[in-house]
Amino acid sequence: MPQQSSAARRPWNLRDRPGWRLVALCGLYFTQGLPYGFMFITLASVLAGEGRTPADIGGLLAIATLPWAFKWVYGPVIDRFGWPSMGRRRPWILIAQCGMVLALVVLAFGPDPLHHDTFLAVGLFCMSACSALQDVSVDALAVDLLREEERGRVNGFMYGSSYMGNALGGAGMGSIVAATDLRVGFAVIACAVAAVMLLPLFLREHRGERLLPWMAGEASPQSPALADSAVTVMRRLIRAFTLRSTLALAAVAILLSLPSGFLTGYSTVLIVDELGWGVEKNATWTGIATWAGLGGSIGGGFLADRVGPRRMALLAGCGLALSYLVFADARGLWRSDSFIVGMMVAEAFLSGVLFVSIFALCMQVSWPLVAATQFTAYMALLNLSRTLGQGLTVEVADLVTFQGAYVVAAGLQLLPLPLLAIIDPHQAREVLGAGPSLRSGL
Repeated sequence: MPQQSSAARRPWNLRDRPGWRLVALCGLYFTQGLPYGFMFITLASVLAGEGRTPADIGGLLAIATLPWAFKWVYGPVIDRFGWPSMGRRRPWILIAQCGMVLALVVLAFGPDPLHHDTFLAVGLFCMSACSALQDVSVDALAVDLLREEERGRVNGFMYGSSYMGNALGGAGMGSIVAATDLRVGFAVIACAVAAVMLLPLFLREHRGERLLPWMAGEASPQSPALADSAVTVMRRLIRAFTLRSTLALAAVAILLSLPSGFLTGYSTVLIVDELGWGVEKNATWTGIATWAGLGGSIGGGFLADRVGPRRMALLAGCGLALSYLVFADARGLWRSDSFIVGMMVAEAFLSGVLFVSIFALCMQVSWPLVAATQFTAYMALLNLSRTLGQGLTVEVADLVTFQGAYVVAAGLQLLPLPLLAIIDPHQAREVLGAGPSLRSGL
């Protein structure tokens, strides 16, 4: 009797099928980027073509993206509630995907969104709320299932997929909407999100779990336990942040995006106004440089697996600081378009490497019992860091020249790097335990 291959003997679930796990995670990240790019590029362009003012467009997008500012609320909910017999994270992912599809279908087949502002704003808000829930759930799933040796490259592909979704949601969907109308665009995105939803729908997290609620199956002993109350979630989170490594990484997160936030205003004014590029030329080349960020994310992910995410983050951070110093010192070359484009590409590439390495490190450091809450907390600190950097610009704008701003950014970029040396990626799991059993306590 012929023996089955090892692949054939492996059950169809995300833990035992690394190839399908990669496809599922990348597909889910793609469906986060697709509507985001559609809103900020295609929809904004359509509204501008309809004669809407910048204030109108900015106000609508602010409402639409508001749920992302509060996505940290989802973490404790996901760590507290669930349906373990269907997997620790999978039910939340399915709920979020269904909500995204429903909101997009309503926008596609409801009243004309261009003539019903409240309807459009509410529909986009609901879609973003579901997308933010999906983001937190998918991140928690990745923390639970990814092996240490694959976290870097998988994070690279995940965030690269989000870049692709943004690009297609903008340029790709822009062509479709230009040839048809806005509602067709919503319908196409709904179909894409529904198609990707088939992956978590037909792939269990672990063997033996239920595929659907009415089917047979039970919770896997490999799945981290749900907390028995919100108080338990908070107690676990506090325990996680009593460790040297988790606190050091939090400090890294709150410092890491200061320079990029600080430089946003300076670089835009410098290139658009002082160097005379104008809005269109700047937007075009910035978009092209984004592809370097995609390459940095994917390439940096592979490198992080080979040399470790801490070392890769350290190298990329030093590279970024050096690039800022080179730019500041080469003022005579600022009138050269090729020099400016080269610096844009270098910054985007190194930023991609840096952040994908930090994302992989955050997954390593997070304690599985509160993975959704802890990882989301790190992401929130990264977002706060950029905001603080932008606020710093306001405080020193009249005191710092363009050249000085890049010197300041280089110094800010170096601030968090020494903290990487004291982070032990395994400390939380070694000290607190991995928490694999559904019967484990605090």
